Amino acid sequence: MRSSNADNIWSSLNSSQRKVIKTIDGPIIVIAGAGSGKTRVITHRIVHMIKNIGIDPSNILALTFTNKAAKEMKNRISNMIKQTDLRKISLGTFHYIFSGILRKESHWLGYSPNYTIYDQKDSESVIKKILNDLNLNTSFSPKKIIRKISEYKNNLFTYKKLRKFNKEISIIYENYVKRCLKAEALDFDDILFHTNHLFFHFPNVLKKYQEKFKYILIDEYQDTNRSQNTIIKNLAHQHRNIFVVGDDAQSIYAFRGANISNILNFHMDYNEAKIFRLEQNYRSTNHIVQASNKIISFNKNQLFKKVWTNNEKGEEVKIYSASSERKEAEYIASHILYLKKKTKLQNKDFAILYRANIQSHVIEHTLKEKKIPYKIYGSISFYKRKEIRDLFAYFRIFTNSNDEESLLHIIKKIVSKKTVELILTLSKNEDKTVYTILKKWKNYYPLIKINKKTKNKLENFISKIENLRYKLNDQNAYIIAKSIVNFLLKENKYYYNDNDFQYILDNIFRYVKEQEPLNNGDISLSGFLRSFFLFKEKEEEVIINDENNEYDKVSLMTIHLSKGLEFSVVFIVGLEENLFPSKSSLDTPLKLEEERRLFYVALTRAQKKAILTYTKYRFLWGKKIQNIPSRFINELQEKKFVDRENQKCFYLSTTTQSSINNNSSSRIRRDTLFHEKTFPKKGRKVFHKNFGEGIILDLDNKNEIAIIKFHKSGRKKILLKLAKLIIYS
Repeated sequence: MRSSNADNIWSSLNSSQRKVIKTIDGPIIVIAGAGSGKTRVITHRIVHMIKNIGIDPSNILALTFTNKAAKEMKNRISNMIKQTDLRKISLGTFHYIFSGILRKESHWLGYSPNYTIYDQKDSESVIKKILNDLNLNTSFSPKKIIRKISEYKNNLFTYKKLRKFNKEISIIYENYVKRCLKAEALDFDDILFHTNHLFFHFPNVLKKYQEKFKYILIDEYQDTNRSQNTIIKNLAHQHRNIFVVGDDAQSIYAFRGANISNILNFHMDYNEAKIFRLEQNYRSTNHIVQASNKIISFNKNQLFKKVWTNNEKGEEVKIYSASSERKEAEYIASHILYLKKKTKLQNKDFAILYRANIQSHVIEHTLKEKKIPYKIYGSISFYKRKEIRDLFAYFRIFTNSNDEESLLHIIKKIVSKKTVELILTLSKNEDKTVYTILKKWKNYYPLIKINKKTKNKLENFISKIENLRYKLNDQNAYIIAKSIVNFLLKENKYYYNDNDFQYILDNIFRYVKEQEPLNNGDISLSGFLRSFFLFKEKEEEVIINDENNEYDKVSLMTIHLSKGLEFSVVFIVGLEENLFPSKSSLDTPLKLEEERRLFYVALTRAQKKAILTYTKYRFLWGKKIQNIPSRFINELQEKKFVDRENQKCFYLSTTTQSSINNNSSSRIRRDTLFHEKTFPKKGRKVFHKNFGEGIILDLDNKNEIAIIKFHKSGRKKILLKLAKLIIYS
């Protein structure tokens, strides 16, 4: 069966796809339009490289952005090559692949191979302790500080580099780095940050992986940030066999640090690069493709392509105007029922996409009233439940006793807050980890005043953990996890739900069974934790409302979560100024272009029908708001592919467009806004959303830092790569 599939890899491809697949050597960029079959191209290319060219699969590195995409690629490839060859390919997300490399090379960086991966909550907890210890009254919340540190790491800025222009954040950043090192913990951004550090400071290690990864393939290249791109450029430097696939029109993750210039400037990084375009859309009707092309044509910063399709013309893109969000929801529900009755469509063929989660509430209520089953995708995960966090805290302590956050999470349930504070003070004064203090508890009796009952509780806790570690040290993840679960249920202190624990154990059992057949498959508990935390942190496609296992349900989700999916019928709701495009995007044309790309992504999810809705009034954030229709509606004024659903719909007139511009939070004339052709220079006027208007006095550190005098905020040092500046031309 596999041989037959492999021999027929060309049969399902068009001439453009075949040409891409057969071009192997040197740097290659494939600009792939929505629905053009890029996953098929990547997977068939890997099969062709192994079966027809004879490339050793262990020399192939294939990187994706989601575990879902990696799994899909593996499934497709598995039908065409030997399983032994599939196992040799390094295929997975950036974070999964490079976290594995860091575990193998951790000794160069002073970490244990069993380092813990901190999630957002862990990181915020560490920041809170730092602020408390340093007695800092900063205006930033721990969440904002972590976001800021994440931004710095993704742009490869150390805390030492920050001291020149932001001393306060640099001090917090420095303490955060030192605490993570002491706890042998890495946050999500550290995985890439430390990989860059490893390759830069240890050229022998870089050389080793350059020799190993002779062929590098990257999916969704438009989503890479500076940190990821630097790793890839270093790895590809020797052989220069780098193959990237992406669509600049679908670059929608700037808020996560994605840098669209990586794909726009690929030909500058690799001047000998071959450029291919996949422009045939296999997904959508002709009217939807035309509407998508029309929308994205308004963006100035893009790579040229003209997406087309041989699919049927289909129905026009519908635009519906409602008086309120309630009427909007009623129209959507009624239209779903109407289309189901008229056609053979099922609930699962419909998706309702929105810019912000807050928009879903009224739609949910209406779908319930109409008895239409639905599911919502969002970021609330099973892991956030209290008892599951407790369980994973024990897992993490078992694998890494220096993980202070997990240890504190547990002992806070055993002893008082005051006792925890005393232990932390002692840990700091003695320069020992909390676990070391507790493990050698009797040595510190004279230094800490707590009662005998509390001492016994802590001694008993450490004793049981140490006994478990001694007995289970060489066992696989499932045996260890099952023993820890039995221990917790036996303790019977937290009223844990057996079913929840069984769900986790089933996942661990599946993980061990999948890993055992692999060469050097990691069946340890630390290996499972790495896999689990990397999946949990990035995958947001978690069903919130799914009361039973019924598959046939309407999907509700934000547009960001819809990327990569497709549905027969797509409703894009809330097309109003300040909602979509969002109010914050009106500051600069660059942000507005990303909002337009987001709308493009939403439109291109539709196979047969796309229906756009907006309301005249909407109740948002505690007040009733009168709306102006989104400028995106006005941009879709080609009547040949747009149908106005009711007479109340209208085009944006010149007067209306003017009022939109005046409604922009920055109130700056559109023709003076910054775009890529406007550069910071001494004497130029600027606008910053926090500090207001100002003028550039000087540029420092090879034009990386601008010294700006703001009219209201005074003199500031601003890092240009990270600042959200508007620069007047």
